[in-house]
Amino acid sequence: MTSTEARPTPTIPEAPRKGRAVRSRSAQSTSFVGREPRVDLLPGEVHVERRERAIARRAWLGVVVAGAVVVLATGGAFVHQMDSATQLQSAQSQTSSLLAQQQKYAEVRSAERDTTLLGSAQAVAGSTEIDWDSTLSSVASALPTGVQISGMTISAADATHPFEQSTVALDKPRIATLQFTVISPTIPSVPDWTDRLSGITGYVDSSISSIALKEDTGDYTATIGLDLDEKAYDGKYTKDTDK
Repeated sequence: MTSTEARPTPTIPEAPRKGRAVRSRSAQSTSFVGREPRVDLLPGEVHVERRERAIARRAWLGVVVAGAVVVLATGGAFVHQMDSATQLQSAQSQTSSLLAQQQKYAEVRSAERDTTLLGSAQAVAGSTEIDWDSTLSSVASALPTGVQISGMTISAADATHPFEQSTVALDKPRIATLQFTVISPTIPSVPDWTDRLSGITGYVDSSISSIALKEDTGDYTATIGLDLDEKAYDGKYTKDTDK
């Protein structure tokens, strides 16, 4: 009787799959080759504590940086304040020095103010000034030969009182009136005398109000009125103010 032994069935090795299996094996071999094996035996609390310490260090570092910024800002403000105080003190010193120098010349400045005030008052008061010497000489020169002035009355404006104007519509403005009496050996010629008097500076108009014969001498007396306008002002006190 022949016994039959059970023979193991030969196992055919499975062909490696392309792609994933090959890459997986290659990756495993690559990740472990050349590395020192390490095992972390520390508890998890240690790692948590380390992280908390790192966070605390960063927080304290931020506090220190913020404090340094505050200190620098405070120092800068203090330096700026000191600089401003120094500049203010310097300006005050200069002002005090200038005031002290001005006090030395206070009398001179007072004299200058008084001089300016007097000059202004003189200009106002002298704005109505007429050179009567020149005007009367012109009147005497304008009269015919042999005619003499025997009396005169002058009315003129001043700095505080304007001259009274004529109420006649066609009369021109005037600032002075001369009323004088003359003695003439002949009867006065009104047109001739008017033409002569018209050359006087500031002349407005003139008139002969009366003519009379003096029987004892044979001479004639005449009363003449002469009006002057603002051109008769000499302006000697206002020349400097007009410049």
